[in-house]
Amino acid sequence: MNLKQLRYFLAVAEEGQMTAAAKRLHVAQPPLSYQIKQLELELGVPLFKRLPQGVVVTPAGELLVGYAQQLTQLSATAENKVRALAHGVTGTLNLGTVSSSAGVIPNPALLKWLKQHGDVQLAVTEGNTYELLDDLHKRLLDVAVLRTPFNRQHLVCRFFASERMVAVLPQRYAQFQNRRQLRLSDLAALPLIKYRRFNELFHVAFLEQSFEPQYVMTCDDARTAMHWANHQVGVALVPRSLAETYRGERVLIRSLADRRFETHLALATTPEAFATPLVAGFMAQFPTARGLD
Repeated sequence: MNLKQLRYFLAVAEEGQMTAAAKRLHVAQPPLSYQIKQLELELGVPLFKRLPQGVVVTPAGELLVGYAQQLTQLSATAENKVRALAHGVTGTLNLGTVSSSAGVIPNPALLKWLKQHGDVQLAVTEGNTYELLDDLHKRLLDVAVLRTPFNRQHLVCRFFASERMVAVLPQRYAQFQNRRQLRLSDLAALPLIKYRRFNELFHVAFLEQSFEPQYVMTCDDARTAMHWANHQVGVALVPRSLAETYRGERVLIRSLADRRFETHLALATTPEAFATPLVAGFMAQFPTARGLD
């Protein structure tokens, strides 16, 4: 099994036709069919079910798709990094971002740096902290903007200033109009929209206060929580920077008084990636972030 076969396999899987895949790859159909057949013989399983209208992947083929995508992406990244190293700050930087990172990236220094280095391109991947951490360690990403808490082992990190979690309330809750902060007990009777990233944090806090919160929604993206809060469905519990970025016109933003509800955004990379001029130059554009390990 080689990269050429995997690229051919992915093209057929995505196109659903040998003819369309051959056209996309700029190869004749017989060599393409031969490579797919050799791959199936080597693995000992059929990867496609042949139909009159084209092909569909088998269960074994579906399993291989994920691995093939990772392997081909890693190969392209390795080739790009090796070539770019000889030319200094150039090439493609694979950047991962969480949905709540809009408050810190991009910043003016980074925009100026990108303008000065016209050969640098960004390839941005969005995901949650755990997904991005996994991609960092697999070297599919060069740098990621993550949100605490996360395992910092084997990473180089710069941490931005801490920020408080807030409650984003529909304006109908006029009783909180003149309050700067809310206690957990204030949330007891409110319909809450929870960002899944903080499941454990809120579970423990509410348990200690001996009341059961009323969750109307749990979601995987803090922007989704804000979207529903802006539409008056419930009270979103999210980091302040994201709340300020995505707030609508008919909501109130109030800090949570409990000091446990603080969080940080962090730039993270691996020591190997940080040793390259491209990643080091990128990281240097965030001088206000502290805690370089």
